[in-house]
Order: sequence, then C-alpha cells, then structure tokens
Amino acid sequence: MTTKPNNRLFKRLNLISIIAVYLLILVGGIVRSTGSGMGCPDWPKCFGNYVPPVQAADLPDNYKEIYSQKRHEKNLRVASMMRTLGMDKVADKITRDESILIEQTFNPVKTWIEYLNRIVGVFVGLFILSGFISSFKLWSSEKKMVILSLMALLLVSFQGWVGSIVVSTNLLPGMITFHMLLALGLIAILLKIRFKVNTDKPLPQIKKGNAVRGLLIACMVLFLTQIILGTQVREAVDAMAVQLGEATRGLWIEKLGLTFFVHRSYSLFILALHILLLVRLFRNFKLVGDANRLTWLMVGLIILEIITGTVLAYWALPYMVQPIHLFLALVIFGIQYYLYLLVSGSGKNKTRLEGAH
Repeated sequence: MTTKPNNRLFKRLNLISIIAVYLLILVGGIVRSTGSGMGCPDWPKCFGNYVPPVQAADLPDNYKEIYSQKRHEKNLRVASMMRTLGMDKVADKITRDESILIEQTFNPVKTWIEYLNRIVGVFVGLFILSGFISSFKLWSSEKKMVILSLMALLLVSFQGWVGSIVVSTNLLPGMITFHMLLALGLIAILLKIRFKVNTDKPLPQIKKGNAVRGLLIACMVLFLTQIILGTQVREAVDAMAVQLGEATRGLWIEKLGLTFFVHRSYSLFILALHILLLVRLFRNFKLVGDANRLTWLMVGLIILEIITGTVLAYWALPYMVQPIHLFLALVIFGIQYYLYLLVSGSGKNKTRLEGAH
C-alpha cells in the first residue's frame, strides 16, 4: 500500500492522536506528582458539573459526605463485577478499605489540574474516533487499517472507563498501574497504524536481522519491566506522602526499600543493553531515514531518563521532574516499538527496500 490522497486525513489524524496521547500522559504525570488525582471526586463530571467550581463556597457544606457516598455505591457495583471475574481479593480491597472513601478537602488548583487532564482525555477520544471514521475510505484496500483503528477506539473507551474506576477507588495502586499499561497498548496500536501509512519511507537494509530483532524485543521487555518497577516506586512514594507528610519529603527515598534500589540499579543495565543494541543496529543494518534518527534519539533519551532519575533520587523528588521522568519512559518505549516495526518490515519486504535505494 502507498500513501494516497484519500488517506491523508487519516494519516494526519493518526499523528495528532499519537501526540495527544503523549500529551495526556504528560498531563497525567503532573496530576500524579501534584497529588491532584482526586481533585474531582466524581467522573465524568467534576463536583457534579461539566465545569468545576473555583471556590469552596460553590459547594454544599457536606460535599465530602455526598461524593464519598456516591463513590461507595459505584465501588459496590465494581466489586460485584470483579467477583464475577474471579478477582475476589481486588473486590475485597475496594469494599473493605475505608481509606478509599476518604475525601480530600477542595483545592481549586488541584481540581483544575485534574479537570485539564480530563479535557485532554476527551480530545484524545475525539481524535481517535475521527481517525476511525476516516479509515472507512481504506476498507476496500486496507481492511487492517480499519480494524486497528477500531481497536484503538475500543481501547481508549475502555481506558476512560478504567479511569472512572481509578477515581471511584481513590487511586487504588493496582488500578493506576493497569491504567498506564493500557496507555502503552494504545500507543502501540497507534504506532502500528503510523508504520503502515508510512510505507513510502525507506527501511533499514537488513543483515542478520533475526538476532537484532531478538535483542530489540529483549530491550522492550526489560524496559517495560523497568516502567512497571517505576510505577511501584511511585505508589510507595504516594504512601510515604500520606504516612510522613510533605515536611519530611527529603526522607522518603531512604524509606522506599528494595524496589527503589532495584529500579535505580537496573537503569544502568538498561543503558548498557541499549548501547549494545545501538552497536548491533549500525553493524547489521544500513540505517536510513526514521530508523537512523530514532536509534540515536532512543539512546539519548535513555541517558536523559537516567539523569532525571538521579535528580529524583538525590534532590528529594522535585515535583516537576516526576512527570518528565514518566513521559520520557513512555516515549522511549514507543521508539523501541517503532524501531521493531521498521526492522521487522525490512526483513519482510526486501523487494521494496531495494527499490528505495
């Protein structure tokens, strides 16, 4: 398939969707680092309105009790569904943990940060919906495009529903990690579409591709493991914030335990493995176009990721560095996956490659 005039809109919407998803991840990181996740205690509205209040005087005196009760009723429905799926432990956690129903005092800054996060989420959904509609023109020539677009739409819808559970369960740790993994899945689908609509771009010239693809898969799996470790560290940081308070922020790192130290030390192994990947890529491929740029960008971002992690560890977890650290991690994963598509594509289509050179 080559890029044709009738799919230019589809291609643009796909690129906008990718950018919007990453913007949502960045905004979501800011929500998390500022403790604004419960700035809106209900979903999809915020304090019962589509435009949130700007002062506590706009809320009833017993607003905490009102929204705590609403979340409790929703959690009972969620727990019932979890038990149907055999997830009894999660259901028990949702229904028996009294801390889940604790309401935060209204804070206009945190409310509007969370509201901005939701607005960006709405735009992400609209862009992906528009991309799905525009993909109908490709049904006769590229049915896979329509199927992938539908998968993206279903996943972003499911992601929104999971987001509502994250709110109703007062940021239940396991749900937050699951929410992030869904975001990675959405990125992978959108990048797969991006790769397919960019068939006019030159691919790397293949040589001993299987070994390099295997190393690239290993890098993706190990880096994904590092991301999951990072979410567990983040959950531990949230617990420290509740237990010790902001006044002791400088002591949090010392109390994070083994998971943090594994996460920190593991980053050096990740860097070494990606340097090996860099060497293998340039030794076994003639890197051109996107492949060349993305390979160097990937290694550079990993170094920057380690730097931001060092700043977090030794400078008492600065608020604005936390979302950058998460954002970089998910950008790196996206680059890894797109490189995998490029390398795999070069092996499956040598005829097109020769024509590109």
